[in-house]
Amino acid sequence: MAIHIQNGKRGINSNAGLTENIHSIPFNIHADCDADVSKYFYQSSENELKYASFRGYPLIGKEIKLPEGYKGVVLHETIRPSVETQDRKFYILHTFNKFTYWNWGKIPSPNDALVQAIDWIDIAEALHSPITE
Repeated sequence: MAIHIQNGKRGINSNAGLTENIHSIPFNIHADCDADVSKYFYQSSENELKYASFRGYPLIGKEIKLPEGYKGVVLHETIRPSVETQDRKFYILHTFNKFTYWNWGKIPSPNDALVQAIDWIDIAEALHSPITE
């Protein structure tokens, strides 16, 4: 099985698809439709932290910036194959260079797996770059 990622209408190299409103939330919503998010997801900011609640549960968030030279993408798959061995096609909907990372009732910390993964990008680049004398 191969995975193909294709440029959407906006393209990965343009800033037209760049969005500032990306969130990584600690739960799944089993729906694939538009929603009036502001009606159900209220957020406020204090210092560098953001506070919100979803269905009465407290969330604490922090903005995470991707390392220089990297860009995040939001992908969409129009039709998922019925068999695992078939190729899959994803289209780029949006690009981003920062996102809000949310935790249930605790401040996001460097010990969180997602934060460590973002930090690992810089470490991996340093480990695998050529050594110059």
